[in-house]
Amino acid sequence: MALIDQEMRTSTPTRVGVLAGVIVAGTVAGILRQPGPGALNTIWAEDGQVFLTQATRDGAGAFGTSYAGYYHLVARLIGAVAAALPASWAAAVLAIGASLVTTIFAVAAYELSGEYLPSRLGRLIISVPVAVLPMAMGDVLNSPANLHWTGLYVLFWFLVCRPTSRTGKALVVLGIVLVAGSDILAGIYLPLAAFIIWFHRDRYAVVKAVAFGVPLLLQVLGLLTGQSEREGLAPDPVRGVTGYLLRAVPTAFFGERWVGLRVGALSLVFTALALMLIAGALFLAWRRFTTPRWWFALAAIVHSVGLYVGPVALSGVATPRYNVAPALLLLVAVVALILPKDQNIAISVLAVLLAIVCLVNFRVANDRSRGPAWQDGLDSARVTCATDRDGTVTIELPPLAAPGWHAVLPCDYVDRN
Repeated sequence: MALIDQEMRTSTPTRVGVLAGVIVAGTVAGILRQPGPGALNTIWAEDGQVFLTQATRDGAGAFGTSYAGYYHLVARLIGAVAAALPASWAAAVLAIGASLVTTIFAVAAYELSGEYLPSRLGRLIISVPVAVLPMAMGDVLNSPANLHWTGLYVLFWFLVCRPTSRTGKALVVLGIVLVAGSDILAGIYLPLAAFIIWFHRDRYAVVKAVAFGVPLLLQVLGLLTGQSEREGLAPDPVRGVTGYLLRAVPTAFFGERWVGLRVGALSLVFTALALMLIAGALFLAWRRFTTPRWWFALAAIVHSVGLYVGPVALSGVATPRYNVAPALLLLVAVVALILPKDQNIAISVLAVLLAIVCLVNFRVANDRSRGPAWQDGLDSARVTCATDRDGTVTIELPPLAAPGWHAVLPCDYVDRN
């Protein structure tokens, strides 16, 4: 708490300016990661076919529509903003909105982790990769539909933190509502939320629990009433466990570009290296070369495993985006084990490794970088709408592979200036 109190005393206009500058820089960096037509001129799959299409068609009613078995509050909000503005702005609004929220999540992780991780370098290790994700670049980059994956990570910090200012407390409560209202997998944190009430035993812990429980209850009610459905479930517990070891663990330390998208000889090598790093962290903590926070590391690793094994074991599907929150929480566990006493080379080595990994994975070609460009599709749509201004038009979206993603938009929106 001493570190938090010290930082609160230095809360000046200069500090606010620095935070604003970091958020702007992080947002711009996120946009620049996308090659090809660019993030500002492409709309990814669900962002257009689900959230933009339904926002232009249903208005506020889109917030009550589930997708893939749960409600996506944050994506709906960004989609609503895009639908309220000219169609030519849609790609930029969706991409900037996603990159901005991702950067805010990263800043939140840094700010809120000071209570538990007194090392500034350690806090950078668990926050910078949120904004510069070295994994799941195929569909998570600049995509509102996939913000809930980083949101599930920062929800850990929202639940365990205890801000000292009213503003900080209010923002944390808002963050909990937004994340829990965006993914039913937030239910993995239900035991943690209950523990926080018991452990802190104050009014604020109860407020956070309510902010967590109400949107989560709405997610569950959606499933129970049939308003929200999840199709294609094929439970596979074995794949959940092996996927965590072979996918989430190595990508946490070495990123997707080196580990690859498929399990093979090279990925097995990186898995072995990652397990050696974890074993090394445990050894340093056990021999007291560091100042470990065992219970905090245990909490992080338990939720890391749960957030991967849970959805994969239920669905039988293990896509790269499932690695995001588990990998980030694994980093938290390792940092909690190697917190330095005075000067600790281990945390510096980990920071250098992750800096290299984030750099290597900063700008990587993916399906979105191959287009099609939003403006080209919009120009063609306007030609079609010229003959039927009261109709709708279909605009093709990346990725171009099956099932063939597209946005179906009303002509009055397409022609809006």
